[in-house]
This record gives sequence, C-alpha cells and structure tokens, in this order.
Amino acid sequence: MTVAAEVIAEAVPRLEEEPSPARIEAFSDAVFAIVITLLALDLRVPREDALGGQSLGAALMRQWPLYAAYVLSFLQVGVVWSNHHTMFHYIRRSDHVLLVLNLLLLLCVAVLPFTTAMLAEYARAGHEERQLAAMVYSGALCAAGLFFSAMWQHALHAGLVSPRADPHRMEALRRHWMLLPLLYGLAFVIAWLDARLSIAIYIILLLYYALPGPSVVRWQTRRGARLAALR
Repeated sequence: MTVAAEVIAEAVPRLEEEPSPARIEAFSDAVFAIVITLLALDLRVPREDALGGQSLGAALMRQWPLYAAYVLSFLQVGVVWSNHHTMFHYIRRSDHVLLVLNLLLLLCVAVLPFTTAMLAEYARAGHEERQLAAMVYSGALCAAGLFFSAMWQHALHAGLVSPRADPHRMEALRRHWMLLPLLYGLAFVIAWLDARLSIAIYIILLLYYALPGPSVVRWQTRRGARLAALR
C-alpha cells in the first residue's frame, strides 16, 4: 500500500468505530438553553388597564408564585445541565442506547416550562388542583432523574467512559446520581400529601448539589481508594 493510500485509509472512519458524544452534548446544551429561556417567557408585566386601582408594586407582588416557580425551575435545569456536563467530561464514546436515553432525558426537561407554569398558576388554588399541579411537576423531574441515572449506569456498563478515568470517582458519581430519581420520587409521593413539602425537597436538592454534593463525591472517591488499598 502506498503512503497516499495509507493516509486515505486512516482518514476514513471505520464502520465499527463508535460515534463521538460531542454532538449529543452540543444538542443537549442547546435544549437546556432554550428551556431556560422559555421559563422566563411566562413572567408577565401587569397591564396598566388591569390594575383595578391597585399600585404596580401590589400587582407585581401578587405574581409571587410566578417568580418562585421560575427561580426554582431555572435552578433545577441548571443542576441537571451542570451534572450533564460533568457526565460527558468522562464519556468518550457513544452508542444508540446512550442517544435514546439522552433524548428521553431532554423530553422530560423540555416539558418544564409547561409544568412550571401550571405549578405557578395553581399555587393558590384549592387543595386538589394544587396537589395535581405539584405531582405533574414532580413527575417530570422524577422521570428526568431516572433517565439521567440510567445514562450513567449504561455508560459505565458499556465501557463508554474514558479508560483513564479514576474508577473510584466513577463509582462515587454513580451513587451520587442515583439520588436524583430517589429524591425526586420522594418529592412526587409527598406532593400527594402537601405540595409545600414537595417544594421543600427541591430546595434541599438544590442546596445539596450546589454546596456539599461535590464534596461528598470527593470524599467517596478517597474512601473507595483507601478501601481498595487495604484489600
């Protein structure tokens, strides 16, 4: 084989090579950005002719459920996006199953503007309406957590992660992300009892993944390495 033929052979991808996960991550980032933008579109400016004699400040204060739901959902999407970014830092190859699981994750995330608007609209409604709105909101997040955790489980079992990655950290991340569907599922169950308690769980989740979560992963990584050294 001539030198030119060897160069051409190396340039043409082999059929058995797995596709790069770069397009999956880029597409996901675009969806996350669109979802966060759509969340803000539900924030409404009170119309002057609809003030009914009250001040603009009072009209804005009456919309507090919209603001609370927007902040809560914005941060929820941010948590999913940041952890998704961490996951794909270690994933070096992709396959059809990973692609499908990622699409199902985005399916659940993309519905958040709808579930957020419903939660805000019925925050001050009767018990049954508020309960149903909270359960729909929780159900979408619980499904997203299930697909997110399933993505990482599949990536580990299918050998899609970097072979140079620390196996103790990979296991720590597996346990870390298994909490997502469990806690979102707990919020779904509690929403049937009291929507306010369900929202409290979301706030705890946000605080955990923003503050001690990464520290817990580092601690579990070091602990796994020490236990492996003792064997």
